[in-house]
Amino acid sequence: MHIKILGYHIFQKGGTSRSNLNMMRALIEAGHEVTYINYVGFRQSHLNKFVSESGAFLKKVNMITFKGLKSIVDADMLILTREDFFHLSREVKYYQNHITILGEIHGPLNTIAESENLALETIDAVRVSTPEIAEAFKARFEYPFVFPMYVNTNHIELNPFPVEHTQNLMIKARFEDQVKDISYALRLMRYIVHIKGEHQVHLYLQGYGPSLELYETLIQYYQLETNVHINTPIPKDYIYISTSFYETLGYSILEAIGSGNRACIYPGDDGVLASIYKSFYAVSFMNKNLDDDYHILKEMFEKTYSQSERTADVEQFKRQFSKDNSVENLIQRTMSLAEEHHQDAITKPQKSANRYYYLGVIGRTIKRMKRLTPHIPKPQNNLLFKGYQKGRSVLFKVESNIKTYRNRKRQVSAKHVFIESFHGKNFSGDPKYIALAVQRLYPDTHIYVSSVNALVDMEIRSYQMTPVRFGSKAYVKAFEQCRYIVINGNLWDRLTKHPDQKVIQTWHGFPMKRMVNDLNDSTERMNQSKMFQPRMLKWDVVLSSSQYYESLITSAFNLKQHPQLVIWNDGAPRNSVLLQNDEEKRSNIQEKYLLTKDTSKRYILFCPTWRKGERHTVSELDLKALIGLLPENYDILVKLHPNEGHMQKVYQNMHPRIHCFDNSLVDIQELYIISDALITDYSSAIFDYAHLNRPIIVLTEDVDDYKQEVGFYFDIESLSNIDRVASNAKAVSDVILNKKHVNHQSMTQQLMGYDQPQTDEQVAKRMMTL
Repeated sequence: MHIKILGYHIFQKGGTSRSNLNMMRALIEAGHEVTYINYVGFRQSHLNKFVSESGAFLKKVNMITFKGLKSIVDADMLILTREDFFHLSREVKYYQNHITILGEIHGPLNTIAESENLALETIDAVRVSTPEIAEAFKARFEYPFVFPMYVNTNHIELNPFPVEHTQNLMIKARFEDQVKDISYALRLMRYIVHIKGEHQVHLYLQGYGPSLELYETLIQYYQLETNVHINTPIPKDYIYISTSFYETLGYSILEAIGSGNRACIYPGDDGVLASIYKSFYAVSFMNKNLDDDYHILKEMFEKTYSQSERTADVEQFKRQFSKDNSVENLIQRTMSLAEEHHQDAITKPQKSANRYYYLGVIGRTIKRMKRLTPHIPKPQNNLLFKGYQKGRSVLFKVESNIKTYRNRKRQVSAKHVFIESFHGKNFSGDPKYIALAVQRLYPDTHIYVSSVNALVDMEIRSYQMTPVRFGSKAYVKAFEQCRYIVINGNLWDRLTKHPDQKVIQTWHGFPMKRMVNDLNDSTERMNQSKMFQPRMLKWDVVLSSSQYYESLITSAFNLKQHPQLVIWNDGAPRNSVLLQNDEEKRSNIQEKYLLTKDTSKRYILFCPTWRKGERHTVSELDLKALIGLLPENYDILVKLHPNEGHMQKVYQNMHPRIHCFDNSLVDIQELYIISDALITDYSSAIFDYAHLNRPIIVLTEDVDDYKQEVGFYFDIESLSNIDRVASNAKAVSDVILNKKHVNHQSMTQQLMGYDQPQTDEQVAKRMMTL
């Protein structure tokens, strides 16, 4: 039998590539003719090296590059190893109906989009990993021709002896955090090493992929350079770690068990891995609670993996993975279902195979060009540079015209919401709390959140929302399909608003300093006003937290120039969480940032505002002197302004009881909740924090200079119950230790009187009915 296998890129290491190699070896050994079609193009030199590394059996396999329909016809059987290849079956069946087509699902079912074109009417049978997945597939797609069968595991040699003790951990996976969640393993290592003091524990990461930069950043941020190693030699003895949200089998888990090592794995959100590995002594299951998982690993470190347990595991492995997964059984089960699957007459399909090939070539070419672009020198000649700039402006004009044309044709969905906090620099503020309320009240809504880096991506995914990189094609596509847009700044100028879209402007905090049309400097005022007005005209709704706040933003943003704009007097959604007084939430936030749930700890939040010009220290206040004057159970949390995030390491390394977090991971409302006092200068943090009725200390350094340069909307001296203190550690510590509760009600009623515990949900409901 001539069998063709279409795979994506067998030259990349991974579970699907390993599965395809094992299948090809077994087919060749069974006497079949095998052609493997690689979707990604390759060179002969790549193939020669791959054959020498993977085995001589590949010399008997006809290895070709996918070049459209001609590549996947003229065979007795075609195996499609990715669901995004399934649509090609229509053309194959139309032109050569005798070919039996098997579709293989190697990824989790939840990753198959509702819009995915599976063309199941022309797929004879589908193979999945487990009976549970088979039943779920049948139910979801109303397609009965599915059978469960583990992939071929013949490459795994079973070590009869156990690895009894080790404190090495290992993960071997594609670096794709939205799937593998390796960032959780790094947070767990931070907890093990820095909180529990287990400095002898080491984690080895083996892999490649788009999240490599994220993992390198987290290793440095968590100060794990000594304990976490990326793509270095792996020790022979280790405990394998799997933190994936979903897995259909986990080849690396199998390989670890086969080698005599143990594994500590997350069962998956769907529990699939628990059903596969529950019978193995070598396997323990984590639950993604830091303290629980530490104790699970601690027990594995201390407990011996005995010879009797190992012998039982070897027998279980043979029973479970070596039985009935031969290629002849695969072929027989496929043919049996194909006979049952009576297909209707196939209408002539669109020629998608060749188009799919060319799109792949174009996509990979564009990626290569993007990689090369930064290395192309900019024109030095003035005329050339002007030509370059002119060319860019023409391109942007053409792009704008195309977007306007497309805008008339596209539709927006009321089940899609687009969220942007601080232009994607973090996930916080009113947009975050509106998004969370929408998620609670309308769970079927798909929420996209703007992000500028992998750390923000990670934070967004922790709330089961979809990050989209600011300015990317995915970002524009996400924006264009959403009816509701929630922002706390301004829309990116290159986005084209659809007439049916509703833009909800929340702004970012109660203004203390003058803005836009109210600036003292007339030149700066005119420049900002000119740029701001066309952006403001895109808003449909603006939120207000008081009558006084409304008067300020009306003046600052010149809202009277936009008569269609609606002002909602519902308050600030970000402050609902401050008014809910949730002790469990406080405990969870403390664990998130400080990796502890110690109720005896007291935290002082230091929140300086930004000054123009680069500084080497954000304040005259000596924080080390201050921490020395406070009891041992007091820590200082430093929240830097986004423009001074480069100073994070300075403060993080200043003292063991001084903590400074990367702004990409910080939600300041959460820091308010766990803080017992606030130190600031003239930051709008004063107003939100006042809802908690805790001490607020305002440092009076350079206040006159700032008042002259930028200007205030009101005199800080007029704010009652706020302690104005010089930047003196002793004076500040005296206030902290002598004041525990302050009544700020007069201030909050005047400036934020509309804020309520239910403001977030109230705004979400109003928005979703627009």
